[in-house]
Parts: sequence; C-alpha cells; structure tokens
Amino acid sequence: MGKLFNRVRALLNFDASRKDISDSLRQVLSGLTSIVQGLSAMRNKMSDSHGTTYKPARHHAKLAVNCAMTLADFLFESKAYQQEKGLLRKSAPKN
Repeated sequence: MGKLFNRVRALLNFDASRKDISDSLRQVLSGLTSIVQGLSAMRNKMSDSHGTTYKPARHHAKLAVNCAMTLADFLFESKAYQQEKGLLRKSAPKN
C-alpha cells in the first residue's frame, strides 16, 4: 500500500518538502503518509487476508474506514482539480 501511495503522491505532487506550500499544509501532507502506513498495518494485523491476530473494537474499525474514505476523497478531488487546471503530469517516476 505504501508503494502505491508513493506513486500517487508523485503524480499529484504531494511532496511535503515543497517550498511553495504553508507549514500547516506540509504537516497535513506528511500526515497522509502516516495514515497510509497505519491503515496498512491495521490491515495486516486485523483483516482476514493475513490471518487475524487482533480483532479491532468498533471505534477502531470506524476510525480506519473514515480515514480511508477521507484519504480517497481527497486524492480523487485533488486529481480532478489538477486535471481541470492542467497541472497533472502524465506519469509518475517508478520506484
């Protein structure tokens, strides 16, 4: 999941080291990486795909779902905005 997010981040120019963004936006963009890492770890420990080692409480499951929905919405809205403005690159560098 992290590798895919890094490719999306490159495509959408979400580099937290950019000089043209505010400190608060930089902090939020850095937080997106933390969310992806956390969701990935939760999936590995709590999902059926890897053998459940921990059953999340309802509030933990809601947190994961809401984080994923917010992240996905932000990514799709950012892509649409950048396409509309002609800012979107054609492809991301492969890592």
